[in-house]
Amino acid sequence: MAGTRTSTVLLLTAAGALVGLTASADAAVQVITLRSGQVGGLPGVAGQPDDIVTYRPGNPPGAPASGSAFNAADFSGAVSGPPAYVINPYLPFWTPGISDPLARWINFDGSFVNPDGTPGPGYGNPGSALYAVPFVVTLGTITSATLSIEYAVDDWLGDGLGFGPNPDGIYVNGSPIGYFGGGFTSSSFHNQNITAWVTPGLNYLYLYQRDAGALVSGLIFSARITVVPSAGPAALAGLAGLCVLRRRR
Repeated sequence: MAGTRTSTVLLLTAAGALVGLTASADAAVQVITLRSGQVGGLPGVAGQPDDIVTYRPGNPPGAPASGSAFNAADFSGAVSGPPAYVINPYLPFWTPGISDPLARWINFDGSFVNPDGTPGPGYGNPGSALYAVPFVVTLGTITSATLSIEYAVDDWLGDGLGFGPNPDGIYVNGSPIGYFGGGFTSSSFHNQNITAWVTPGLNYLYLYQRDAGALVSGLIFSARITVVPSAGPAALAGLAGLCVLRRRR
């Protein structure tokens, strides 16, 4: 009876230690927030360049961004390209914003100056664009990574709702994740496991904004990437200890 009680106490003690280790591991989960239209770390105003979002030059209005499937040169072109610009939403047709009040509409260029030199409306010029958004994973190991994104777009993410060689609207480190959709009158949402494409260090989220109407175009988004680290050696040792205690019982 005493032996059983001792084993039970040891088991509970080890379990408590393991709970603490698990909590420590949970505390190390990295949550990365990415949003469009930030200037100096704050929401920008029309005409200002985005802090981190850049785009691949070559933005045909009302047509696919490329006549062939995106390749490494296209993605590197988006990374090394010029910054996107904060624009004014094309009201009343576009949603003014999304649930993240800090996100702003962006475009590869805005109608900030009219041909006669007078101030323009600051709407996004028509055209399809591949945008690059960098993010850094500070964890050394990754158990899982998930993407949650809310966005609105004129006209869609990807060629999937029209025609063109790039149906996907979201890419992680140059790999399509199998998603397209969206619209500009209200927010769209997407959640997906992206563990297979995320690595420690510098990563890139790419958003392909497809123009169809050749009138205006733009994109607004707020994304959250949650990265869970692998269990540490101490936590694994705790698990092993529990197994040993169970066997001894």
